[in-house]
Amino acid sequence: MTKTLYHEVQYFRGNPLWTVLLLLPPVFFLGMLAVQVYTGQPVGDKPMSNVSLLTLTLFVLIPSIWAWRRVKLTLILDDEKISYGWNMPTADLNVVYYRDIKEWKVIKYGFVGYGYRLSIKYGTVHNLSGNKGLQIITKKGEKILVGTHRPEDLAHFISGVMLSA
Repeated sequence: MTKTLYHEVQYFRGNPLWTVLLLLPPVFFLGMLAVQVYTGQPVGDKPMSNVSLLTLTLFVLIPSIWAWRRVKLTLILDDEKISYGWNMPTADLNVVYYRDIKEWKVIKYGFVGYGYRLSIKYGTVHNLSGNKGLQIITKKGEKILVGTHRPEDLAHFISGVMLSA
């Protein structure tokens, strides 16, 4: 049985930027709906009906709130492997065994975007916010970057594993 030695979970709601980005579109649609209902005047050159605008708002608002509340990025290091990834579309995490790692370290990186990305410099990127993460290079040459909000703790853990190896 493996023992978890490092565990980090990041959520969208921990970052004010994500809150704004996820909730801005539904707030915009609700504002348009409020103006149309309150003034009785349609908004725009080709306005939507109030029912259509309300439907659109709900179709944007519900997934936005769900993502804001539920989507998370997980990083787990135990005594034999690194598990990382998002809880969507499935809860299954990606796994890299220590025996398959050529190099790994905590790095500071330039802006690579948020979410799941592909980067020439960093490989497969899993990032929620910030500019620090665990860079993994496997013996097969695969590059993986997983963002972290606790770079000092992670670096301390890695140096401990390297000393014991």
